[in-house]
Amino acid sequence: MFSDLSDTLVSFAVGVIELLPASPFGVLDDLSGSVAYEWLQFVNWFIPVGTFVSIFEAWLFGVGVYYIYQIVLRWIKVIE
Repeated sequence: MFSDLSDTLVSFAVGVIELLPASPFGVLDDLSGSVAYEWLQFVNWFIPVGTFVSIFEAWLFGVGVYYIYQIVLRWIKVIE
């Protein structure tokens, strides 16, 4: 029974992974010489996507530290 469940989960995971592209940057390589790439550079000048990603990473790190801190405090029975 466990073997059947394990095989099903593995085949599902493989199916999901096969849906992903080989490289997430292949799309950018295809766009590098097109008009759409020039427009994306123009939009990125007004909407700083890189800055947004950096802020999101910092926020995600802060939230992660908070939850890990909460788990440790609950584990040592300081809070409930």
